[in-house]
Amino acid sequence: MILTHLMMITVQNNNNMKKLIPNTKMIPTMKTGGSIKIDPSKKGTFTAQATKMGMSVQQAASKILSAKEGTYTPAMRKKANFAKNFAK
Repeated sequence: MILTHLMMITVQNNNNMKKLIPNTKMIPTMKTGGSIKIDPSKKGTFTAQATKMGMSVQQAASKILSAKEGTYTPAMRKKANFAKNFAK
């Protein structure tokens, strides 16, 4: 069984420790504003790169991630990976 959401709930047990309890009724945080912070100076840089390549963001991400190591900078590969994950 795959659980899609976890909610942090304080549970009093013998050791007074916090435990993670699965809760599928949790509000999806990304749809309500989320907590991903992007440096304003970096905002739009991957989209600009994709435009320079003449591709959509997802097409550019696929091309960059499938390219040989060293073809693109590690920072650009991280941005491509972020774009792929964010689209899910």
